[in-house]
Amino acid sequence: MAAVKSKVSGLVARAKIWLEDGSGRQIVGGGLASLLEKIDEKGSVSSATRELGMSYRYALHRITVAEERLGIVLVSRRRGGRRGGWSSLTEEGRRYLEEYRRLEGRILRILEGF
Repeated sequence: MAAVKSKVSGLVARAKIWLEDGSGRQIVGGGLASLLEKIDEKGSVSSATRELGMSYRYALHRITVAEERLGIVLVSRRRGGRRGGWSSLTEEGRRYLEEYRRLEGRILRILEGF
């Protein structure tokens, strides 16, 4: 959630930001964006969820829902085993994450004028 404290009044302006598809269904919000960033950093859904304090099952659900709504793959993953698993963002995943963070930055700049 984007938040900026007013220098004059001490009040805090907050904005919750998400991207929707053409039908108004949420695709990417702050939680999924943070998850995608951690997956990119850690190379693992499991490691990302542990660090974020998020349920692994919930994280996979959010990724799957977003991928189904977009009709693309956001996260490439291979299940663990003897050789271990891995996860990484696809180019499309990076593009949606960057688009979300760019929008969030624009909103924060607007809030800073509060």
